[in-house]
Amino acid sequence: MKVFIDKLGISYTVEGEGTPVIIFHGWGCNKEMFQFLIDEYKHKYKVYAFDLPGFGRSNEPKAFSNSEAHSDIMISVCKELGIVKPIGIGHSHGGRILIKMATKFKFEKLILTGSAGVVNKRRLSYYIKIYTYKFLKRMYSISLIKKLFPNMLHKYRKKAGSDDYKNASNVMRGILSILVNEDIRTDFKNVTVPTLLIWGEVDTATPLSDGKLMEKLMQDAGLVVFEGCTHYAFLEQRNRFITVLNAFI
Repeated sequence: MKVFIDKLGISYTVEGEGTPVIIFHGWGCNKEMFQFLIDEYKHKYKVYAFDLPGFGRSNEPKAFSNSEAHSDIMISVCKELGIVKPIGIGHSHGGRILIKMATKFKFEKLILTGSAGVVNKRRLSYYIKIYTYKFLKRMYSISLIKKLFPNMLHKYRKKAGSDDYKNASNVMRGILSILVNEDIRTDFKNVTVPTLLIWGEVDTATPLSDGKLMEKLMQDAGLVVFEGCTHYAFLEQRNRFITVLNAFI
């Protein structure tokens, strides 16, 4: 099924009846990743799983946009579907959107796992890649350079970019560039609903220190660490993930 917000189609599934639960996936993923959670909760709740803008069967935004714009889209989606005061579950990029939503949309509770939202200090190698790319892009504006090396910029971007960046379309690359440089920690204090944070101990995409910062700054948050797990702790220990969610909900 799809719901349209300003001609942007957002794909979703819904199963069950009762208190609404909304599930947001991470960057480069889709709603199918959480099918195990849908199957678990559809007997007790009305579970909505969404493909976020630009992923799965949802349409791509037509222009670059930040997390504020993405949260506004998903708030409009919830209002269109009549979703009131849901329990929100989000991984990584999906968690970031839920955090932004929570500053102006009412939730019953939030569950964030490996949530994005904190910009950490970069290594020197990161800045070397960025400024090398900017230099090459500037050089590429010279017609002779472009004529002599027609694929130079594409090859460097393919070599130096992250997998998420390489696999994205031009629009989604632009959005990703905005999001990874957008620090939303000032919004943490405005998350007032009970919030469960679940983190992988060895998460390298959103390090454990991010979870600890959220626990400190959010008004009613608790952190559970899955030892030895990565950014996908909720998949690596599914049964434990469900057990912890059940206790919290």
